[in-house]
Amino acid sequence: FLMSGEHPEQWKKCGSLTHRVAKVCMRFWDALDRPVAQKGIHSNRGIALLLVLTYFVVMSATVVSGFMSSQVSFMIASNVRDDLKAYYKAKSALNLGRLMLTYQYELEADEFFGQRIKRSNFQMYSILDLLMTPFKTGIITVDVPGANHTIASYDLKSAGVDAMGDETGDFNVHVVPEAGRLNINSFYTGVSQEKLYEFCMMMASPEYNDLFDVQSGDVVRGSRMELLAAMIDWVDPDSEKTYITNECKLDAPSGDEASLYVDQRKKYKVKNAKYTTLDELYEVAGFDDDLMEVFGETFTVYPVEKINVNLASAKVLYSALCNAVSSDSSSKASDSRIWACADQTIGTQLFGLAMALEGYQQFVSNPMNLLYLYTVQNETSVIPGVVANGTIIPFRNVAEFYRVVQAMQNDSELIPKFLLYSPTAYLMLGENITRVTSSSLGLSNLTFDTSKLYANITTASPRIFRMTAVGEYAGTQRKLSVVIDFNTTGGKFLYWREY
Repeated sequence: FLMSGEHPEQWKKCGSLTHRVAKVCMRFWDALDRPVAQKGIHSNRGIALLLVLTYFVVMSATVVSGFMSSQVSFMIASNVRDDLKAYYKAKSALNLGRLMLTYQYELEADEFFGQRIKRSNFQMYSILDLLMTPFKTGIITVDVPGANHTIASYDLKSAGVDAMGDETGDFNVHVVPEAGRLNINSFYTGVSQEKLYEFCMMMASPEYNDLFDVQSGDVVRGSRMELLAAMIDWVDPDSEKTYITNECKLDAPSGDEASLYVDQRKKYKVKNAKYTTLDELYEVAGFDDDLMEVFGETFTVYPVEKINVNLASAKVLYSALCNAVSSDSSSKASDSRIWACADQTIGTQLFGLAMALEGYQQFVSNPMNLLYLYTVQNETSVIPGVVANGTIIPFRNVAEFYRVVQAMQNDSELIPKFLLYSPTAYLMLGENITRVTSSSLGLSNLTFDTSKLYANITTASPRIFRMTAVGEYAGTQRKLSVVIDFNTTGGKFLYWREY
């Protein structure tokens, strides 16, 4: 039909269609015939870019991680360095304090200074902060106590003294004598009746009635005597239970001391050895935070033999007074006179006197009080006719302590005057502190056995100190807490703790 030539226009249309089909086919074959390599080349270029980007990400993370790790290592090293410097600054403060305290006893042994030091009862530990300053700053300054005013100043470095001052960081030491407390380890070698009385008297005040005979919840506590017996049984070498009568008299032992711990949560054996630290009292049956808050500062585990009246609190002074009160002051029989403070009337009288003595002690120990007394008020003595003129310490000897006791018994103005300076009086009396006088207490009716009093108290220089040294450097702080016994030349460490 197409070849007949009879229909030329149909032929043209068919030729045109064929041409188009041919072109499509050619393009199809060209596409099939295109080399695969060209397509691979474009694909490889994309993969390379992806690999490069991945490499940069991994390397960046590695570099950042290494940098952070080095920074952490550097900070750790810096902290260790700062901690080490702070530690040795604390140790320097401790050694300086120890050196200065040792000098106290060298002065007392000196032929020229010895008698003068003893008469004044000068104590090196009381000015340790002042003596420590030149080692830190290289400058000696004399300030007005309690005021930001310098009387004199001297620069040691400008005077050619090297290795003083110009120190980065800081250090200081706080010193507290252990004298003025009752040694609970004194029962280790046996129970002395006289020593037992001291502890009984200290707990005798009616103010403490609420602390004993308690049975509520986890707290189970017996009488004063039962608690004291448990404290003794913890340290004494035998296994028998100590028994103390209500008159603070030792009675025959009865039973096994470990029986106190069988039915309680504290299921352990009695130590039967010396207390290592005061915190061991928490292991004693019946002893808890309430008792530690009241009596913790009155006890020590270190070899303190007598009560230092220059350092004792009102509670310990009360014990010394109760122990020495004469039998004529008590309505009890002579065989139980030692328990005189169990009589509420006598107990109240002596506790008021003990708080006044503590106030006197605090008044004289504050230089600002003496400065005001001796300059502004133009007085020459804290208690004229009783205390030496110009005294700067509470009691120079035990006889002077007793003279102050007698003055307070007889002078109605002294009790309210010195009660105002007693921390214990503020806690115990509150607003009633100004209403207490020697006449209201009836102190003039009390008499004391001076031989017994003098045998139990002392004003000698303390020999055992608790020292807390603090070193600081670049925000890092280290502390050393130690107890040193200067009964040994140069001092012997009885306790050491770092934190």
